[in-house]
Amino acid sequence: MFKFFRKKQRNLSVREAVFGLEDGLVSTLGAIVGIAVGTNNTPVIILSGLVILAVESLSMGAGSFLSNETAEMIHERSEKKARRESIRAGMVMIAAYLVGGFVPLISYFFLPPSQAVLLSVAMTVVALSGVGFWAGRVSGRNPWKTSVEMVVVSISAAAVGYLIGRGVSMFFGIDIPT
Repeated sequence: MFKFFRKKQRNLSVREAVFGLEDGLVSTLGAIVGIAVGTNNTPVIILSGLVILAVESLSMGAGSFLSNETAEMIHERSEKKARRESIRAGMVMIAAYLVGGFVPLISYFFLPPSQAVLLSVAMTVVALSGVGFWAGRVSGRNPWKTSVEMVVVSISAAAVGYLIGRGVSMFFGIDIPT
């Protein structure tokens, strides 16, 4: 019985870690690419990225905690143990989101936006590949296929962010030097 619960906790943590890493990478990349091409303003990009990381990681952690609390009501388990597992899931989500979200943001601290965008996308693709590979390994799926799937599906967010940022800057006549 103890083995079952340890495996369930590990599976829950892996699920929350993969979800948090992927969402932190993709959400942050999509948003800051759009902001970068729309403003070309490093302080605005960094401020936006940090706000996104803080708010979204807490939101995702709260969502994970609350959804696990709801799910635990269905199972006959001690309330104390269920609460601990829900808190753990929320904390794993917050940490994973923050780690993932810093990957696309870090290049803006060191490079001008026009150069940071490309490095940010490249670093995020590498990180997504790694998360996908790891997710494939722990889930028993083909890690290479899972890695490619994660990159292809996730990187579309960056494309959407880019298109919105470019479109809005053109609509408002913001002259962005390239």
